[in-house]
Parts: sequence; structure tokens; C-alpha cells
Amino acid sequence: MRVLAISHSCVTDVNQQQFVALRQLPGVEVALIVPANWKDEYAGHTPMQPKLLPSVDFPVHLLPVAVPGHVSLHFYKRLPLATLRAFQPDVLLSTQEPWSLSGLQAVWLAKRLHIPLLFQTNQNLFKRYPPPFCWIESLSYRAASRALAFSEEARQVMLRKGLKRPSAVVPYGTDLALFKRQPSTEMRRRLGLEGRVVLGYMGRFVPEKGLDNLIDAVALLRRQQPEIDLAVLMVGAGPEEENLRRRIAAAGLESCFVFAGSVPHTQAGAYMACMDIFVLPSRTMSFWKEQFGRVIIEAMACGVPVVGSDSGQIPHLIRDTGGGLVFAEGDVEDLAAQLRRIVLDPQERARLGEAGYQAVHLGYTFEAVARQLHALMQDALDERTLGKPAERHAW
Repeated sequence: MRVLAISHSCVTDVNQQQFVALRQLPGVEVALIVPANWKDEYAGHTPMQPKLLPSVDFPVHLLPVAVPGHVSLHFYKRLPLATLRAFQPDVLLSTQEPWSLSGLQAVWLAKRLHIPLLFQTNQNLFKRYPPPFCWIESLSYRAASRALAFSEEARQVMLRKGLKRPSAVVPYGTDLALFKRQPSTEMRRRLGLEGRVVLGYMGRFVPEKGLDNLIDAVALLRRQQPEIDLAVLMVGAGPEEENLRRRIAAAGLESCFVFAGSVPHTQAGAYMACMDIFVLPSRTMSFWKEQFGRVIIEAMACGVPVVGSDSGQIPHLIRDTGGGLVFAEGDVEDLAAQLRRIVLDPQERARLGEAGYQAVHLGYTFEAVARQLHALMQDALDERTLGKPAERHAW
């Protein structure tokens, strides 16, 4: 099977790992289309250049895009059809949202190459887009052989909007070489966490992550269990950091919270391994709810149990893996209660940590996800080869 993929997220090298895993399957060849220019939406839209992982041993077409950094509006200024056709792809896998301009280009490309199209979507909020985006979305729904969602909520959004083509949930994978059980004594010593029960958060410091709820829950837990030497390791950065620090100071919790700053992805696993419990207190906003929570499976890969809110995919992921506890988003007392439950019970922490660890190794590695993608692409090819009735499209 020869897979042509188009992915703006692969300007970041860690996101190329899924395609590396796909390429490593027997009989699979991969070619990848990636923007040659992009802007980092998490760093003030500063320009960034794509970097390739050393393990990328397949063709990568770095092509210029207009409106770089905008998921919906960016599009490729040119697609070298002759070069792409020479690869002789069997299937096109698009990680572009189905209403986006680049998603429309994926539909066009699959039609010109006469190959099945599979697209992936993260959108788990029901939204009606204005023209022409609603038209592009409808066209994508009709043109795709398979519609893939990163969460069940995102799949349900497509069905509610009228998707008739086969659909499936395909999760994100995680890198077990980076996120794994590992000694943490030295890192804990360096961070001042020795001998303490360590809660942790890793990610952006933005309002939708609910970090103010975490601070308030820790304050409540400290009042209820003053004998516990509790610490909170905060890994990341963002516009809310100063507000969070002020809230921590007002609650008299400066001795509890340790801010580690942003860390390279290659070092994230070492920080995660310092945590006894990972907390993801995301809350749903009018414009956003947690789409997947990759940091959850990264924590579980380190053997760390998770306490997460019921925003978006978080509760489904925690319950499917058995690797943690769920609290009602925005409910500080419920969060404090779930934390207290496993802070006071090391055996329960160990049980949840082991359950998550095993589940991630079974179904949330890059290799496991690659096998799932391969099976779905093979289904699409078999459907075409066996001559089953195909929906007619108006182009």
C-alpha cells in the first residue's frame, strides 16, 4: 500500500512520528505533504520552519502555503500533481479539517489521482460554518471513503451534520521511548519535590485549562489534610501564568507550587515521571472543549494515574483506559474529593497507574494507531477493488 498524506501539523517534527510508524508496517510506503512555511499559533504566530525527524525515511514535499498558521484558511500555493502521481499512491490520508481550504485541496487531489480519500477531524463542537466553508465540509463528507475522528464526540458531530460515509474513531498515539516509567529521584531533588506527594500539570496556561480550579482544590485539600506534604509541579507556559501566581500567593500556597517553565518535548517524560498524580482540569468554553488530551496518555505511559474533568474526550479516555478518576468540570469540591481519594491511598494510585500503563501500551502507541489506520485504508481500497456501489459526487 502506498499512502500519500497531507498534514499541516507535521511542520512540528514530533507529529511526524505517526507517519514513521505507518511507514514501518510491512508493505507500506509513505509520502507526505507539509507546509514549507508556518506560524506557531501558541507563540504569537511567530514564523517557524518545518524540521524532519531523523527517522523520516520517506519523501516529504515541503510546499509553500498562503495564510500560514491558520488551520481553516491556509492552502497550498501549488500541488505538484505530476510528482505526486509518479509516487503512484493508492490512498490519500488528510489530517486537514474537512471544512478547511486545505481540506478542499485534499478532495481535489484525491479526485485527480483517482484514489480513496480518508480525512481526520478534531472538531467536537457542533458548529454551522458560513459559506464557502459549509459547502467544503459537505463536499468532503460526500467525497471521503472514510471519515476519521480523534474522539467519539467529534464523530457524533459529523453524524449530526449528515455524514453518510463510514466513520471511525482513531486516537492519537504516544511515544513510549520518551514517555515511560523511569527513575525520578534526581529530578525530584532538583525541583525540591523529595518526599512529597506530587500533583502535576503539563500544558498551556490558558483559562480553558481550568488551572484556577486546580489551585482552589489544592487549597481545600490542604485545609482538609494539613498533614500531607503536597506539591504541585506546573510544566508549561502561557498568558495566564501571572494570574495563576497571584492566585497561589493569595491562597498562601507558594510553598506548594513549583513552576518548571516550558520544557522540550524530549524532556517532558522525565518531568511527567516526577508526578504521583497528573491533573487535567479542563473546562468547556463557548469556543472550545478538550478534543483529546494527548497529555493524558503520555502520563499513563509513565505509569502516572490521571484525575481529569468531564470536558470533551477526557472522561471517555480515562474510563476506556481505567487509568484515573473523573470529576465534574468546574467543581472544585469534586476535584478535591477525587484528589484526596488517591492522595490518601497509595495502593489505589498504583492500581490506576498500572491500568493506564497497560491500556496505553495496548492501544495508544504510534504502532497501534498505525495498524488501525492501515486497516481502515485497506477497507477503503477493498471497497473500491471489489466494485461495491460508490456514491456519485457532483464536482
